[in-house]
Amino acid sequence: MGRAAVFIDGANLFFTQRHLGWQIDFSRLMAFFMSGYAAVQANYYVPASEPVTEENAAFTRVLTAHGYRITSKPVKKIVNKETGVIIMKGNLDVELVVDALSRADQYDTFILFSGDSDFLPLLRALKERGKEVIVYSTQGLSARELLTEPGIAYYDLSVLRERIEQVKPGETMRVEGLMAGADHDFSVPLPDVGETFTGTVLKVQPYGIFLSNPYHVKCLLPLSFLGISKYIDDLTAIVRVTDVFDVVVFHVNSARDIAEITVKLADKKMAEELTSRIDG
Repeated sequence: MGRAAVFIDGANLFFTQRHLGWQIDFSRLMAFFMSGYAAVQANYYVPASEPVTEENAAFTRVLTAHGYRITSKPVKKIVNKETGVIIMKGNLDVELVVDALSRADQYDTFILFSGDSDFLPLLRALKERGKEVIVYSTQGLSARELLTEPGIAYYDLSVLRERIEQVKPGETMRVEGLMAGADHDFSVPLPDVGETFTGTVLKVQPYGIFLSNPYHVKCLLPLSFLGISKYIDDLTAIVRVTDVFDVVVFHVNSARDIAEITVKLADKKMAEELTSRIDG
């Protein structure tokens, strides 16, 4: 498995989700790509509304908690002096292109979330550098040039719905609001100590595993809470991105800008499986 870099045109994705009629769970999206690549960089480009709404602030916390790098700039109001018409401008295409090219040595596969044909020169340039190029968007909002360009793998987001849709048991998702994430309802309460849930691997560090979670917070399963008595020299060598962990909440820290929870492994079979990998 190689290294992937995901570049998300937030404004374009906003309209894509509205067109599809369902919302993306960005923790599940990260887990989806982590299951296919050895390393994943995720970058989200979004116009910044002023003043910052509570919904947009919550959305930013969610992205940061799940490993996304956010690039934003204020929306500009341009007034036509002759007509008095106000045009809102918040395009970050240039920033996305510059970052993609300047970091090209850090990834093998370039993954773009946008149906905008303005990115076609970038895609061609990356292909010339030997990069695999993948585009995710949806029919009806994707430029024909992206669909027909040789050497570009195009996927409709609708085929990933079961893997990445934001679903909350007993709740109806909102499909309204402002640009770039405010249409998501992230007002999920923090868990109580003792609550259980199932998480997938987002990132493995020597000291523990960061997991996806239904609370949209930073979630760490420490090495010491894996229930393994044997010495572990390299946690990254025994944990796989396809692993699924049943965990119980041990501690909740809501004092930080991004809430954090610490969990313990609640699955004896997984503890035994990880132990067997040490011996193997």
